[in-house]
Amino acid sequence: MARGLYRHSDSVAMVLYEKNSMILPKNEYDERGYQPAFEELPTHTEWVAWHRTHGSEGMALAEWEAWSKASHDDGQPSS
Repeated sequence: MARGLYRHSDSVAMVLYEKNSMILPKNEYDERGYQPAFEELPTHTEWVAWHRTHGSEGMALAEWEAWSKASHDDGQPSS
């Protein structure tokens, strides 16, 4: 099953399929019921930062959430 990787913008998401990925408009992402919900996807910047630290594009959402929680203060990225 395809899953969302990150929000490329406020209206576009990157979706990972079995062997490739594709950018989809938010309305199509929502209509197809991809998980996690569009609003819960990391931004592209957050996704890249996670990979620079962990070196894996195969991360699970729970792994990203744990990293995100540890890396943010009051919802803002740490510098």
